[in-house]
Amino acid sequence: MSIQDIVNVQITRETKAVSRAGFSTINILGINKAFTELIRFYSKLSDVLNDFISTDPEYLAAQAVFAQSPTVTQVAISRRDTSDTTVITVDTVANSTKYSCTINGTKFEITSDADATNIEIAGLLVAAINAGSEPVTATDNSDGTYDLDADVALTAYSVLVDARQSMVFTLGTTPAADLAAISEENDNWYGLVYTQRTEADILLIAAYIEGVRKVFGTSLADADIIDVSAALDTDSVPAKLKAAEYARSFSFYHVNAASAFPEAAALGSVLPYNPGSWNLKFITLSGITADVLTSTQRTNALAKYTNIHTEVGGVNIVENGAVAEGEWLDIIVFVDWVEARITEEVYGLLVNQKKVPYTDGGIAAVEAEITGVLQQGQSPAYGGIAPDDGSGGPGFTVTVPAVADISTDDKAARVLNNVTFTAILSGAINEVNIEGAVTV
Repeated sequence: MSIQDIVNVQITRETKAVSRAGFSTINILGINKAFTELIRFYSKLSDVLNDFISTDPEYLAAQAVFAQSPTVTQVAISRRDTSDTTVITVDTVANSTKYSCTINGTKFEITSDADATNIEIAGLLVAAINAGSEPVTATDNSDGTYDLDADVALTAYSVLVDARQSMVFTLGTTPAADLAAISEENDNWYGLVYTQRTEADILLIAAYIEGVRKVFGTSLADADIIDVSAALDTDSVPAKLKAAEYARSFSFYHVNAASAFPEAAALGSVLPYNPGSWNLKFITLSGITADVLTSTQRTNALAKYTNIHTEVGGVNIVENGAVAEGEWLDIIVFVDWVEARITEEVYGLLVNQKKVPYTDGGIAAVEAEITGVLQQGQSPAYGGIAPDDGSGGPGFTVTVPAVADISTDDKAARVLNNVTFTAILSGAINEVNIEGAVTV
């Protein structure tokens, strides 16, 4: 006889892992041909330099994220769908001057002659590129422009042109279609930054983001944001975002928005922390200069729920901390976290049990999963839910039906309805008004 004949232990593994939504990864969407996939992840800034150069907007946005402390564990860089052809224009003609085009890190350089033309410069660059070994074919358009095409269709290549030349990537789809395709490939990101400041694109992205559990930030240098009152401004992007009452998009005004990414820095500052534990207002954005605004300019921007980075009391801080509809960004993120975690925990219960019975005990198990998430959101590590209702009552309540009160139809369909909860947000203090008196 063995011990197993007396004590027979069988352990069933209830460990099926449910994919958990992440809230710390920032996706930088750009227009480039740096890689073949639609999205790539980077754990440190130096890795970004493997695919981009230090003046690329994708690198500058990633730099703004990684400059914050503590920093996120990774950023994603994604790309919009572009045609196989990149058109490069020789914009400025200079005699006896070096021009260059760098492809996949290989630099092709020519020197213009004493009576140069843009057509001549383009032709020389085409000849130099085609004489090289990079898998790209250059085509002279005989008008001061030239095309670059990968020798194999859909093959990615990175390009850097001289400052006197400009690149144009032909886009074949809308930003919404691009983001849908990117998410289909890999949806493991939460915050979105777009490298371009094009109004039409920003509005289309904001509309798309409103329908998914993510947030989107942008920055603009449009003087109307600060110089026109909220009552009169119907043209600026923040005014249009506010009018649309978007809850998942936020904007910054910054004088250097063409090359600075305060929205990326803002997401990089707060998303490393647990949802519910932070407030964007008062955050100092490392690497982002503070704008100097008049009292009127500040009022105009804040009234449109635009965020600004200014110096107050000798400290550079974010003011507003709000999304376009006026809600606080931290509330949007925390509510997303609660929704995601309850979904995951209840689903995990269903898939890890042989059966969750349609009984009061089974319903109590569902209630326990919801309660567990809300308790976590109430814990000091998160702090998004108030510890009580201010009168000694609980900070949250979960209500489930009794089996006896559930309809036969619901039982037959195996659908549990009328499960509800209420939770009191802890919020944050953004202003303090103090009245005092002194006497002799």
